[in-house]
Amino acid sequence: MPIAGFHLHFYQPPRENPWLGVVPNEWSAWPYHDWNERITAECYRAMIAVALPHSDDGGTELNEPLAKSSFDVGPTLHHWIERYAPDVDQALAYQVSHVAASPRSVVVAAPYVHAILPLARATDRERLVAWGIADYQRRFGEGPLGMWLPETAVDLDTLETLARQGIRYTILMPGQAARIREPGGAWQQVDVHSLDTSRPYLVRLSEGRTITVVFGHGDLSQRVAFGDLVDNGTKLADTMMESLDVGRDGAVLLVTDGETFGHHHRFGDLGLAWAMRRLQRHYGVDTTLGEWLATQEPTFEVELAPVSSWSCAHGVERWRSDCGCVTGSQPGWRQDWRTPLREALDWLRDTLGNAVDVELVTLVESPDETLCDYGTVLTGALGPAEFVRAHQARGLDDDETTKVLELCEIYRNLQFSFTSCAWFFADPAEIETAIVLRYAAVALELAVRTLGLGLETEFLTRLQGVRSNRPGVDGREIWRQAREHYRFDEALIVAGFAAEHLANEHGARHDRGFWRLEMQPPLEDDEAGTLRVTLTNAPTLRRQTFLTRAQRSGALGVRVQVKADGAQEWFTFGLGELGTDAVALVASSWLVGPGSVDFEGALNLLVAEMLMRHSSTDDAVVLVALAGAPRCVTPAGETSIRRALLAITGQPHEIVDVELLAPLARAVGLDELVGSSRPLAAGG
Repeated sequence: MPIAGFHLHFYQPPRENPWLGVVPNEWSAWPYHDWNERITAECYRAMIAVALPHSDDGGTELNEPLAKSSFDVGPTLHHWIERYAPDVDQALAYQVSHVAASPRSVVVAAPYVHAILPLARATDRERLVAWGIADYQRRFGEGPLGMWLPETAVDLDTLETLARQGIRYTILMPGQAARIREPGGAWQQVDVHSLDTSRPYLVRLSEGRTITVVFGHGDLSQRVAFGDLVDNGTKLADTMMESLDVGRDGAVLLVTDGETFGHHHRFGDLGLAWAMRRLQRHYGVDTTLGEWLATQEPTFEVELAPVSSWSCAHGVERWRSDCGCVTGSQPGWRQDWRTPLREALDWLRDTLGNAVDVELVTLVESPDETLCDYGTVLTGALGPAEFVRAHQARGLDDDETTKVLELCEIYRNLQFSFTSCAWFFADPAEIETAIVLRYAAVALELAVRTLGLGLETEFLTRLQGVRSNRPGVDGREIWRQAREHYRFDEALIVAGFAAEHLANEHGARHDRGFWRLEMQPPLEDDEAGTLRVTLTNAPTLRRQTFLTRAQRSGALGVRVQVKADGAQEWFTFGLGELGTDAVALVASSWLVGPGSVDFEGALNLLVAEMLMRHSSTDDAVVLVALAGAPRCVTPAGETSIRRALLAITGQPHEIVDVELLAPLARAVGLDELVGSSRPLAAGG
C-alpha cells in the first residue's frame, strides 16, 4: 500500500539551570514561564488529541495524529515533558503503545543531545547515539528501528555509527543525495528536483553493513513549514495525493519540525489532523512511515553528499563558520563568531574529555563502556550507585563512587555544551549560546573539584574571539552574562532551604532540582535556631552537612547564614541571592499563608502592601520572582504586575534596579519604565 504521511521532529534544547536542575524563567516566552511551557500549550498538548467535526452527524471526534504518523521527540525535550507536562507524556505513551500498531511503527529515536554528529568526535558520536537508544528503550520498552539525526546532519561515519548500534533507517532530505543507481545499473547524478523520493534507498557501509534512507518530499515539506499549505487540511491532503503514484507502492513523506503545527502556524494541528483523516478515509492510504517501511525491501542504492544537513546549503558550516545560512540576522551582522565558539568548545572537549578518560582508567573496567552506558542513568533506567557497581574495576568506597559519577557528569555537561542551537541563530549574546556556555561552566567547575584542573582562564582566552553583533559585547561579557544569576553552589542551595523553612516550617522543599535536603537532629553545642542540614547531589551522590540559621528582615526580606559542618567561616545571603523559585515560595508563604503557591494572590497582596509603605529592593526581588513563578500568567496576574511595577517606580525616594526589572517591564509592555540605561529614580 502506498503512503502519504508526515515525519514530525519535536525538539527543544535543555533549559534547566545546570547548577540547580530547575528551569529558570524566560521572559521572551511571556506570558509563559519558559519556551517549553509556551510551545507545550501551543503545540505539544494540542497534538495529542485534535477535535475535528464529525463527518456524519455534525458532532465532533478526536483525532490522534501522532499515533498515525512518524515522529521523534528529542530526549532533552522528552525529559522536560515527563517532569513538567506529565499529561502529555502519559497520553503519548498510551497512544504509541495502544493506538498505534507498535512504538516502532510511529516513533524513531534521536541522539540524546541535539549535536551536529559529523562534527563530533567518533567516541562522542557513539555515546550520544547509545544514550538516545537507551532513552527510547526506557520509554517504549524496546529498541528503535529508526533514528532522527539532528538537523539531518550526516556523513558516512555517522551512518556507520547508527548501523553498528542496530539502527536500520534514517530520514533525510532530497538535497542530501548525490547520485543513485538501480540494481545492476550505472550511477546517476541527482539533485533536489530529480531525486525520486517515493522509494527507500540503501546505503552500503563497511563490513557488509547497510542502512536504509527515506527522503522527505522537499517542495511539499517547505510549503508546509514556510508557506500556507497547512492552513487548509483538505488542500494539504489533495496536494499530497497529486504527488503520489498510487499505481505503485510508493511514498510521499512530508518532513518538518513538529513545532510547525500550532506554534509556528497557529491551528496547524487542525490542518494536519484534517489532512491525515482525509488521506486515510477519503483516499484509503496509509500515513504511518514505520508500517510502510516494514513492507519495503530497498533495491536502489544512494550515495550521499560527503557531509550535509537540511538547514545549511554548505554542509554543516552553519555550525562552525560564517557560511551565510542564518536565522534572525539584521543588516550588517556577521556570524564569524561561530568559528571561535566551536574551536573553544572543541578544545575544552578534547582537553577535559581526555582527562576524564585517563582518570576513569583507575576506577572502572572500561572508560568507553562506562561512558557509553551512562545513558541508562540519564534516562532513569539505572540508579547512580548501581551503575557504578556494574562498571567498577574493584570495590569502590563512597568517595570513589562519587568520583566516577562526577567524571561522568563532566562528560555529560561537555556534550550538552554542543547543543546545535548555539550556532543556529544570528547572535551569540542570545539565550541559545548562553545555554551551552552554562554547561561548559559546570564542566569546568567539576574539573577543578574532581581532577584538580583549572582550565577556565585558557578557555576564556579562546572564547575572546566570540563577539556579539551588538557593540561592546565580547566573549568575556557573554560568558559573564551566561553565568550571572544562574550559578549556585552548595551553600546557596542550603540557604534557599533555610529561607523556605523559616517561612513555612513544615513545607520547605526537600527536593530542588538535582539536590536532596535532609534535616539532621541538632547537636548539643548547636546554637538555638540553628538548622543542621545534609545536602546530597542526586547525580553524583556527593553529600555534605551544613549549619544554617535564618531570620526575617524587613517586610519581605531574609538574612541567611550558612557554613559547612566543621568549618569556621559563615556565609551570609540575602533574599535576592536565593533563586527566584525559592523567593516565590518564601514570599507567597509570608503574603498569603504558610505553604501557599497562590502566586497571583501574593502579587495582589504585594501591591496592596506597597501602596501602604515605602518600597524596597526586596519588593523588586519578590515582584520578579512572583511574576516568573506561574506556568502561565493570567490577564489578572498581568494587571497586578503592572500595578506593582508602577508602585515601585512611583516613589521618589527609591532607586530601582533597572537590570532586575527591565525584562519584566518589557514583557508587559511598560518599556517606558526602563528606557534609561541608568538606574531609574522614581517616576523615570
